[in-house]
Amino acid sequence: MVYSGINLENVKISNRSAILKLLNDCGAMSRKDIAQRLGLTPATVTQISMKLLAAGILCEKGELEEEKRAGRRKVLIDINYTYRYVLSICIEAARTYIAISDLRGKSVGIREFSTDGTREPEKFLKQIAAESKAFMWETGIVKESVLGVGVSVPGPVDREQGISSHAFRIWNEPVHIGEYLQKSLELPVIVENNIKAFAEGELIYGNGKNQENLLFIKWGPGVGAALIVNGQIYQRIVEIGHYIVEKDGKPCRCGRKGCLETKVATHAVAERIRETCTRETMPRLWKRVNGDVGRIEARNIAQWFSMEDEGFRREMDDIIDEIARAVVNAGTMSIRTAWSSTARCSSCRA
Repeated sequence: MVYSGINLENVKISNRSAILKLLNDCGAMSRKDIAQRLGLTPATVTQISMKLLAAGILCEKGELEEEKRAGRRKVLIDINYTYRYVLSICIEAARTYIAISDLRGKSVGIREFSTDGTREPEKFLKQIAAESKAFMWETGIVKESVLGVGVSVPGPVDREQGISSHAFRIWNEPVHIGEYLQKSLELPVIVENNIKAFAEGELIYGNGKNQENLLFIKWGPGVGAALIVNGQIYQRIVEIGHYIVEKDGKPCRCGRKGCLETKVATHAVAERIRETCTRETMPRLWKRVNGDVGRIEARNIAQWFSMEDEGFRREMDDIIDEIARAVVNAGTMSIRTAWSSTARCSSCRA
């Protein structure tokens, strides 16, 4: 019998990540309290925290105020949120966004421009690199103060290799995003599926800090979801936007017909509103666009949500209902699978 053993380096990385997440979620804590919360030995926490303190990633916040007692006082440690900045690149079908933030997620600035899927991928990545360098220069952020670059892109991604396998509506072939941007920017680069990246952001900065189990839904030019179980992303609900919800429906970019995206993605919603908007059905919206329904586009559809147009509201209610039904069905299957797997893993450990 062959035993694979435990990869100690992976254990160290996992423990370090757990400590940083705990501090991010709960604020400054003593080493002893961290060890108790995570089930680690005090020696392990001390060893990891010493390295992180030496690197400047953690900082000491002074002693914990508590009742007078004999023995060593608890010294609080916390994340040094000014340690470095993070450069974020979000490539979507219509627009590409570049943002710089500190480790608390506070944005220094955001830049956006049109995504050009008609160009060769390398030429578009060259533009992204140039825009990123210019943006850093404008905001006064030098390369040495940037921890790394995170890139999110639609579709399947090989995170280990930094490859976008198929970025829907952008490029159809595998693109080595990580390799190209790392050479151009001379910074570490992580490439991730957009839905999973957004869910990870929710875990670090959003409701995931307080809720262990979440169903994260992304709605826009594409539709997708990620399931978070026990504070971990269990799995992405595989292309929920391409669940077939209408037999022989409209053609989808995936090559099939009647997918959810053909009915509820932002471009589909804009088309749907244009088809139904008349002086009689949506009088307020009709007046707002002066009868030119061509002005109702995916990029400005959000402007019409604030209008008190009963016909528009009914149409949007139907669209939201379609999304909800698909998400509930997909979420139910995934949640049952997740809990079943969790139970099996617990049995195996027992």
